[in-house]
Amino acid sequence: MPAPAMVLTQSDVESLLRNDSASSRVNVLEKVAGHYNSSELHDRELMVAEQIFRLLMKDAEMFVRTALAERLKDNPTVPRDIIVHLASDHPDAAAPVLSYSQVLSDADLIQIIESTRELGKLQSIARRPKVSSRVSGALIETSYPQVISELLANTKAEITATMLEQVAKEFGNDEPVMVAMAGRGGLPAPLVDRLMKQANATVTKELKKRYGDAAKLVEKESSAVQEDTLMHLLERRVNEVEIEALVHQMYEEERLNASLIMTALCRGHLDFVRAAIARLASIPTHNATKLLADRGQLGVRAIYTRTQMPESIYGAVSLLLHVAHDLEEAGIKPGTQAYANAAVERLMYHPQAKDVENLPYIMALIRQQPRA
Repeated sequence: MPAPAMVLTQSDVESLLRNDSASSRVNVLEKVAGHYNSSELHDRELMVAEQIFRLLMKDAEMFVRTALAERLKDNPTVPRDIIVHLASDHPDAAAPVLSYSQVLSDADLIQIIESTRELGKLQSIARRPKVSSRVSGALIETSYPQVISELLANTKAEITATMLEQVAKEFGNDEPVMVAMAGRGGLPAPLVDRLMKQANATVTKELKKRYGDAAKLVEKESSAVQEDTLMHLLERRVNEVEIEALVHQMYEEERLNASLIMTALCRGHLDFVRAAIARLASIPTHNATKLLADRGQLGVRAIYTRTQMPESIYGAVSLLLHVAHDLEEAGIKPGTQAYANAAVERLMYHPQAKDVENLPYIMALIRQQPRA
């Protein structure tokens, strides 16, 4: 069955040819765009429709141009010259195509970003359903906090860890930007750690929404609180790259200490323990992993001495490493009640346990798992 023809009445034609009311021209646009967007037109009718769009995109009334952009924003087959022309219009008229049109390539969007200082246009691009990392980078380079806040609030925008670090450094004192960043979720562990340290009350509220109890701990200032905050972060299954970055950050800020390592060890976070001890001993993590896994004690003793951690807790660290390796091999998930129960049971019956000072305290620390 042939597609229905687009039929313009004499009144439609006259509305387009003379300086009629803007509303009447929009009525014609509605009729033409309806047929065009539903793929009901033959080739010749498509050409006529597109010529009408080219006429209306230069209309003196912004109301008409905005209506045109709104009707064409979701159609990926509109000729590029029409969409690019609309994108270069006043921000209000350009907003629909800048926010949604798939006709605009990354190169088009970056060119617009680099050539305009109109916040409305930049914010429209930042709100697009899909924003590539290239476009995100260009938006961040504008250094407009309003634009960066919009971008951070867009969970579909691709923003690299490097970009997030850049924003945190440049806009650490800008509350709306930091609130938007805290609300993203899925932030790299080192960045969450940094945000938690510098967050004011409003940013902390957003962190609470995304990171639960860990963010509440920002409100206090004890070493035990910092340890629990870290344990919550590690429960997110942080990858090796993030752990190395987090350990480096904490070392540089002189927050990497024996108490923190002991807490991580009690809760079974061996990846962090290996990286932390390696950093204190100034050796590669893969070397530390082999030394810490030595059941003959030579490796553990050698690397422990190198870290300069207190000799008084060596026995506890050595014993906890045995237990943690056993539970890792058994596949028991760290930071859970099941892990705590299994760890305590093994400690109670381990032959080295009688030689460890403050064993009840260590068992209590193990039982303080962040969540069941």
